[in-house]
Amino acid sequence: MSTASVLAATQLAGFHDWFSWVVMLANAAAGGWALGAHFRPRMRGWLLWAFIAAAQCTVFAQVIVGVVLENRSGIDPGDLHRLYGFAAIAAVAIIYAYRIQLSHRRELLYAGGSFFLAGLAIRAMILS
Repeated sequence: MSTASVLAATQLAGFHDWFSWVVMLANAAAGGWALGAHFRPRMRGWLLWAFIAAAQCTVFAQVIVGVVLENRSGIDPGDLHRLYGFAAIAAVAIIYAYRIQLSHRRELLYAGGSFFLAGLAIRAMILS
């Protein structure tokens, strides 16, 4: 591996580590906001849903960066680390799939789902 490749892999690894905090904090904040919105309807609105969507997009971005990092550097994060990343993507899909059935409790669905995603991020951070 050339010096430039090593430098790029190091920078990508640093970004992946830093961005894991963004994923965890964004989803925890989204969970808190959604939980508050369940009890206080005035907290609901398009801004809540835009924030939740942005927080969930960080999950996809983090997994993509992790896959690119693993492919370019050959670093093996371990099977459980991969599992938590791909489980987070599956969780986003499951949460989205239940939004109609639980429309009367949509804020609670997204609160629990966002807290779950934050927990997966914490667990993945501990493993690395």
